[in-house]
Amino acid sequence: MKVFLAGGGTSGHIHPAVAIADELKKQESETQVLFCGTAKGLESQIIPSMGYPFEVIRAAQLPMKPSVKTIRAIKEFLAGRKMCRKLIREQKPDVVVGTGGFVCSPLIAAAHKEKVPILLHEQNAFPGRSNRMMSRYAGTVCTSFPKIEHYFHKKAKVVFTGNPIRGVFAHVERDACREKLGLSPDDILILAMGGSLGARTVNQAIVALAKDLTDPHIRIILSVGKQRYAEVCEEAKKWPKSIEVFEYISNPEVYLSACDLFIGRAGAITCAEVQAVGAPSVLIPYPYAAQDHQTYNARTFEEAQAGILLPDNEAVEKLPGIVKDLLSDKNKLSSMRMKAKELAIYDAASRICDEVKALARK
Repeated sequence: MKVFLAGGGTSGHIHPAVAIADELKKQESETQVLFCGTAKGLESQIIPSMGYPFEVIRAAQLPMKPSVKTIRAIKEFLAGRKMCRKLIREQKPDVVVGTGGFVCSPLIAAAHKEKVPILLHEQNAFPGRSNRMMSRYAGTVCTSFPKIEHYFHKKAKVVFTGNPIRGVFAHVERDACREKLGLSPDDILILAMGGSLGARTVNQAIVALAKDLTDPHIRIILSVGKQRYAEVCEEAKKWPKSIEVFEYISNPEVYLSACDLFIGRAGAITCAEVQAVGAPSVLIPYPYAAQDHQTYNARTFEEAQAGILLPDNEAVEKLPGIVKDLLSDKNKLSSMRMKAKELAIYDAASRICDEVKALARK
């Protein structure tokens, strides 16, 4: 089987595409995979580093409102579609897979023109524009959240598969992770991750929280990302000593599993990882995410009583009170942990690959 994949712009689109490719190769090592993306996009760095062949195509983001940039985006889309049609004719893929972002649109449109089966994967509870628009051409749309079929074209088969994440998240054990981090039964670990986008609000909220918590057993770890690490370290000299600032956590499954509470943004991958380990959470959606999709992601946790949705503009003021209430109610935290795990799907990549292979057989 030969599969073309596209997904780019942000790591939230790219890593699910890689997880799908990895699973396809795991199930059948002879499967041929080719990724398509833009020269300047994050995908041009990540995909080759993963060892997969990468073909540069043209694409540009369509502005939310008509402008001069709209004309350029249309020109880039048409040029990209032409490039993809040529590529499809030369290599004859059995299936084309898109995981969202404007990078996908030229490839999906080209596959439709060349009559190649199409599968889309949507990571968020509110689908992105590319997947919504291109669903009219898709044979199958795989979703990471339930009950969002109405966003897609009525001709598409919509399947709830979950969001593919690294397999290690399915096998971590909380007690072993706490022991690995040197945590005693009395210690309380709060893990906060601001992410690369809009981390300042999360940082400020964590500082406000640390000033309000006096229990010496409470340990707060704040991961700030490489872009702002030096700046945050300078700021942290004035912060309470209970906050430990990390540049990057290479094994988030250990810290997420060990923590008593997670505080952070509500990106799709983060949500899937929090579900997988069953971490109680306070989710602070990034307010400038496309179509405010992080709020939709966080709302699924709140509706399931698996987490708390805290709007960005209320985070600094309200986080200390919310956290103190949660830490004083162990039954509530235990219930949140259980309900978060109930949302998890551990074999998402395998479910998606089943749908890919079903399309290839048609």
